[in-house]
Amino acid sequence: MDLIMEESKRDTKLPAILRAALELFTEKGIYATTTKDIARRAGVSEGALYRHFQSKQELAEDLYLTHLSYFTAQLDRSVLVYDNLKERLEALIEGCFRFFDEDRTLFTYLILSEHNELGRTSRKVRHIRHLVRDILAEARERGQVREGDLELFGAMVIGIIIRVAIFRIYGLITGDLKTRAAEVSDSCYRFLAP
Repeated sequence: MDLIMEESKRDTKLPAILRAALELFTEKGIYATTTKDIARRAGVSEGALYRHFQSKQELAEDLYLTHLSYFTAQLDRSVLVYDNLKERLEALIEGCFRFFDEDRTLFTYLILSEHNELGRTSRKVRHIRHLVRDILAEARERGQVREGDLELFGAMVIGIIIRVAIFRIYGLITGDLKTRAAEVSDSCYRFLAP
């Protein structure tokens, strides 16, 4: 996936800075990554980094908020066109797995790393957990979800998505995850259905 930025900045050093920061934040964590590390990986001076961001934290938050907002909006558009739980789960899981397949590093930063160092920041934007909560609440109103705690059910659906991605990172699952989306969404549906 192309990183999101103003079109006028695509021919600057910003794309290299964003990609380097994303890779390092995912590999080492935000706090363990220095601006010198980012500049070195991007092949720019630290001054070039500071022309775009006032601090490493601002860079980390901008990268996170911009891309999480975009990813969640894409999921919203693809999921909420359906009326039933089964199709919504299929669209949600296929969208998450396609995103993982297209840019594993960005997926890891947004979905797997967010609780480590961006906890407060993550509350500022619509997240996949909000979408899952909405899907389950609407499905409950339509009688498509069994009785039980919807927050727990949502955590379980997201947990399945995350664990499958982690097993793919470890090499325990091979191939593109999007080819597994139907199987995973079917299992989630069978668990949730009344």
